[in-house]
Amino acid sequence: MSFSNEDRDVFIIKTDRMIDRGALMSRYSRASDPDIRSVFHREFEGNQKRSEDFYRRIFLEYGDESIAELVTAQVGIQNVSNVISKVIEEIRIGLSYLEKSTRYVAYDRKVDGHYLFMQAEKIGLSGEAAREYTDLCNRLFDLYSSTLPRIEEEISRQWPIESFDFNIDGNPRNYKELDENGRKLAQKSYRSSVRSRALDDARFILPASTLTNMGVSGNGRSFIHLIQKLMEYGVPESERLAHDLYEELKGEFPQIIDDALSQHGQDIINYKRSLASLFPYTDGGRFEKVRLIKYSNEREEMQKVLALLMYPFAEDASGIISRIKAMELSEASAILERIRDLRKNRRMKVGRPFEAVNYVFEVTTNYGAFRDLQRHRFLSIVRKPLTVSYGFDVPPIIAKMPDLSEEYAEAMKDAERVYRIIKERYGAWIAQYAVPFAYRYPVVFTTNLAEATYFIELRSTPQAHFDLRDIAIRMYNEIKSVHPSLAGIIKFVDTGDYPLGRLSAEVRKNVKAGGI
Repeated sequence: MSFSNEDRDVFIIKTDRMIDRGALMSRYSRASDPDIRSVFHREFEGNQKRSEDFYRRIFLEYGDESIAELVTAQVGIQNVSNVISKVIEEIRIGLSYLEKSTRYVAYDRKVDGHYLFMQAEKIGLSGEAAREYTDLCNRLFDLYSSTLPRIEEEISRQWPIESFDFNIDGNPRNYKELDENGRKLAQKSYRSSVRSRALDDARFILPASTLTNMGVSGNGRSFIHLIQKLMEYGVPESERLAHDLYEELKGEFPQIIDDALSQHGQDIINYKRSLASLFPYTDGGRFEKVRLIKYSNEREEMQKVLALLMYPFAEDASGIISRIKAMELSEASAILERIRDLRKNRRMKVGRPFEAVNYVFEVTTNYGAFRDLQRHRFLSIVRKPLTVSYGFDVPPIIAKMPDLSEEYAEAMKDAERVYRIIKERYGAWIAQYAVPFAYRYPVVFTTNLAEATYFIELRSTPQAHFDLRDIAIRMYNEIKSVHPSLAGIIKFVDTGDYPLGRLSAEVRKNVKAGGI
């Protein structure tokens, strides 16, 4: 059955081939038929080549790229490094991602005798550099594996279960006051929270070569851009993956995906490479953890927001502007305060008018935390290769364990040594694979007040990773320092201290699941 129904105005297109669905939908712009289903039955049904011929003519000959957005695919990408997974995830429009998480999955086991890191020959290393790289990665994974249980033990020692209250039945009570069933649920929640916190600290040790798995869902046009981006990046792994994606998608998007590596596509790739070559690569220098480096006058920004808020309800734009310019700051602030009061929880978004207020931030965090930061698509991030030039962070629990912190520091210094060996021979882009997640990584991004509100309120919640919580709170303080009235809209900022941030969420999850 090609459609979910043949007689209603809303229906699902269910043709076997995705390319038929896309070609059919594209006919909406020009077909005179009152029902697109009749077009299918007349032109497409029983004609396997109809869609391919259509895309060849419209997409390739006429250059109408937008119709490539009408076909979609779900692609699994496995055993990709954390260097290249971040390149993939830079495509912010048209693709959606799910990735294996170092916050929930332990990397302490070998598969077929190997830890899960990209092997030296697959990133183009040979000889002494390959041996140094392999030894380093094995050392880091060995340390990670031995560290996990030690961190869990230390967490349990510092914050025993008896020191927490548990809200199991709407009445928060200390662990000692719970009945037997309550204690069992509390123990299950506590163990999960301790494990999660241990994974949060231990992941600093993992190298950027650590393998991950991804699910990518998106449209043909964005997959074309992804293939070109991977080719442009120019390391063996990214080029290999670009060709693998191209070959897999040829069967799903015939005629369409050809544009990725056509002469037109190659021109785009060469253009991007030429842009990158204009500026010699350098690293190092001064940094701050979070720094607001560009913003505008608050009064003018408030006027923009208020004008956009009022526009749908006013007769003309000029009248709005005149009225707002005549407003006292206290009146404008009062309107924002009323909007703030209407928000009952962080899921009540502040709205599109607040997107008119723009900021540029520089954030220097460790690579592990950057991976979480990058997931926010309205942060337009500009970054450089991962390096060892900015030093490394020590996670809080490891810092409190003298023996382990010494092992940790030695491993980080060894990683720096191997990085410099690889960089000298193979360059900065290949040397990234040897850098652990602990190393600091400065990035610059532009964002707006609506997205900053969403990010700050979400990432300051107790269950967020402690590094993301710190970034979110610092961003809030930076905005508040220059835009105190506008910052008032950021209502749900949690600045509390939560050694086991996921504990409350684990309790809620287990209660909803019916207890133990």
